[in-house]
Amino acid sequence: MKQGLLGWMPAFCLMSGAVMAEDIEIAPVQASSADAASQARPCLDLVIAHLGEGDGPVRISIETEESWFVDDAESYRTFTLPRTAESEVSLRIEDLPEGEYAIRVFHDEDGDNELNRRFYGPPREPYGFSGKKTDRMLPKSFDYAKFHFDKPMTMTITLRG
Repeated sequence: MKQGLLGWMPAFCLMSGAVMAEDIEIAPVQASSADAASQARPCLDLVIAHLGEGDGPVRISIETEESWFVDDAESYRTFTLPRTAESEVSLRIEDLPEGEYAIRVFHDEDGDNELNRRFYGPPREPYGFSGKKTDRMLPKSFDYAKFHFDKPMTMTITLRG
């Protein structure tokens, strides 16, 4: 099983039975004509909302189909953002190539580099995913969590837990 920053996900998904997926909003970004030169490659503005109480960082993983819940696979890109005084953090990704991606996020409230779980499996720390808004279990397939990135967009992932 994959160890490290996001190695918690496969085991968690197998153990979770009644955990809800996150809420997600996607909206196009309006670019001014002055920004046209910098828009050679679209950017993704990511907002992670509903952070937990702890002071630890927010850990974000951008995945491709090849790395989604695959043992020993490296995430396509990872980011670690410091906790802010607000209940959300933001990240602009300007160099993401066009394609299909999925995003996994958790607020590492205690800063121990892993998603802490309750005795029966669900996370103790806030977590979320990109993808379809639903009240089903956590995404087990890439198709559930994927989004197509080919134009500037803003995505808000509201954490659960």
